[in-house]
Amino acid sequence: MKYVRLVKINLLVLSGLLLILAIIMYYMEVHRIQTFFSFTSEKQSEYFIPDSTAMFLHKPSIHLYDNWGTPQQKISTERRTNNLGFRDDDDATEKKPNEFRVLVAGDSHTDGVLRYNTQSFVNIWEQKLNAADTTTYYNCMNGGVGYYTFRNYHGFLKKFAYLQPDVFLINVFTGNDFRETVKFEDDRTSISNIYKSWHMRFRRKFQSAEQQAFPYIQGIEQMLFYESFPDEKERSMDIAKKYLLQIIALCKQKKIRLIVTLLPSRLEVKPEFHKHIQTLFDLDTEIMNTNIELTETLIDFLKEQQIEYHNLTPVLQNKTEKLYWDEDLHINPKAHEYIGEFLYDTIVLD
Repeated sequence: MKYVRLVKINLLVLSGLLLILAIIMYYMEVHRIQTFFSFTSEKQSEYFIPDSTAMFLHKPSIHLYDNWGTPQQKISTERRTNNLGFRDDDDATEKKPNEFRVLVAGDSHTDGVLRYNTQSFVNIWEQKLNAADTTTYYNCMNGGVGYYTFRNYHGFLKKFAYLQPDVFLINVFTGNDFRETVKFEDDRTSISNIYKSWHMRFRRKFQSAEQQAFPYIQGIEQMLFYESFPDEKERSMDIAKKYLLQIIALCKQKKIRLIVTLLPSRLEVKPEFHKHIQTLFDLDTEIMNTNIELTETLIDFLKEQQIEYHNLTPVLQNKTEKLYWDEDLHINPKAHEYIGEFLYDTIVLD
C-alpha cells in the first residue's frame, strides 16, 4: 500500500510539474507572437508600423541600406518608401485627370528584395505602359509589404481605396500565403494555435543542418505544416475566401477592377530543386504537391466568382537564368522583369 501511495504521489507531482511547464511554454509562445504583432522589435520598427486597418504598413519616407547574400550571390538593397510607405520613389499625390491608377498588394516578393524600387515588376509594368501610351499617365503603385496575406490584402484596400485606383491587383504568393492566414487571425493565441506553433518550432529544431540551411518559410514550411496538420488546409482556404469575398464586394462598390496573380515558390518552378527538397526532407509526392493543390483550389474559387486571375508559374518555368535568390528564395530582378513583361503583354488596361 505504501508503495502504491508513493507512486501516486510521484505521478501527481510529475503531472503538476508538466502542467506548470505547459503553462510556461504557452505564455512564452503567446509573448513571442504578441511581440511580433506589436512591431516594436529593432528589426521590425525600422521598416514597419502597426495599423488598425491593414494590421501593419511600411514606414513612410524611409531610406535604408542592407548588404547580404551568399559568397556566390552578393546583394545590396536600397529600401526606399514614399509618403504612403509604398515601394515607389515618387510620392503619391492627388489623382490627375489623365491618370490611370493600379494599386498592387502583395507580400515580401512584391515588396521586392531588389537593389532599386525601379526593378520591381510593378515599376517595370508602369514603365512599359507609359512608354507605349503618351496620352494616359499610368501610375502603378507598389504596396507590397513583407508578411502580408489575405487579411492584409483586404485591410490594405480598405485603407487606400481613397486613392481611387482603377485596378487593384493582388499578387498572392502561393508558397506561404495560405499557411499564414491562420497566423494572422484574432484567435492566434488560442491553445490550438499555440500548440501548432510550438510543434513547428520543435520540428525545425530537430532538422538536420542541411535541412535548416534552407529558408523554408518560402514554400517549404507551408508543406510541412499541412503534413503535420492536414485539416488546416480547409480552414486556411476558408479564411482566404472570406477576405477575398470582402475584397470583391469592396471593388464592386468602388468600381475597381480586381485582378489576382498567383506567384509560385521555387519548388514549383525548378524541377531539380523540387526533387532535391523531396529527398532532403523525405516527403512523398502528395505532400510535395501541397502548394499546387492549394493554388488549384483557389483558382477554382476565382473562376466561380468570375475574378480575373493569372497563374505566373508558366511565366517562370523552363528559364535558364536563376529567378530566385539562393539566400532567401525570394524572386530576383530577372523574375521581376519576366513578370513585368508578362503583365504588360497580357493585361489590357482600359
